[in-house]
Amino acid sequence: MKESIFDKISSEWWDKEGPMKMLHSMNETRMLFIKERIINKYQKEGNFKEVLEKKTILDLGCGGGILSETLAEEGANILAIDQSKRLINYAKKRARSRKLKIDYQCKSIKSLRNKNAKFDIILCMEVIEHVKDYRSFIKLAFKCLKSDGIIIFSTINKSFLSYITTIFLAENILKIVPPKTHDWNMYVEPEEILKVANTFKLKLDKIKGLAAIPSLRGYKWIRINNTKVNYIVSIIN
Repeated sequence: MKESIFDKISSEWWDKEGPMKMLHSMNETRMLFIKERIINKYQKEGNFKEVLEKKTILDLGCGGGILSETLAEEGANILAIDQSKRLINYAKKRARSRKLKIDYQCKSIKSLRNKNAKFDIILCMEVIEHVKDYRSFIKLAFKCLKSDGIIIFSTINKSFLSYITTIFLAENILKIVPPKTHDWNMYVEPEEILKVANTFKLKLDKIKGLAAIPSLRGYKWIRINNTKVNYIVSIIN
């Protein structure tokens, strides 16, 4: 199997000033959205920590575990999967050293679907834009969602603005993202995700744009109404 760009930088995944620094800086803002939507969905079942302890959670395309660790610190019951064996091994090693209970597995969403695995909460952060057949991928994710579940995607819209900001500027000019991380042709419009969701009779919960603002400490991400570049969307049934 050809080594991916993420395999190549796996040992630097947790360097907050390294090639994944934009992902690290994004995590806090993504978590605010995730927490808000989960509390809204399951508000009758207790506070955020209580809900996380009760629900089964899938971190789909977990990479080196940035999101998984944040959730585990809140007491979440997580299965975190990725198809990069190297990343999963690094994530496992780090979780052991930090005494975090995270079930990391090197497998695909298709393999979970084949075993009829179901989850209350599915989180898929910055993954879809790297999947060639995103429609099949999204369908498999929806099939793994329980009947009263919530699924949250964070990805990049397919627009002229997204090409300028995420590839031309971020990769080629500012070099804050490793070159060839993204392929504009693989970006996905939110309408495409919602179109697939509709076939499963799932509905839009909330959608917000995400924007990176330069700061003294690098970049700070904020939520905005414009979804033409990065966006995060929650879908429920």
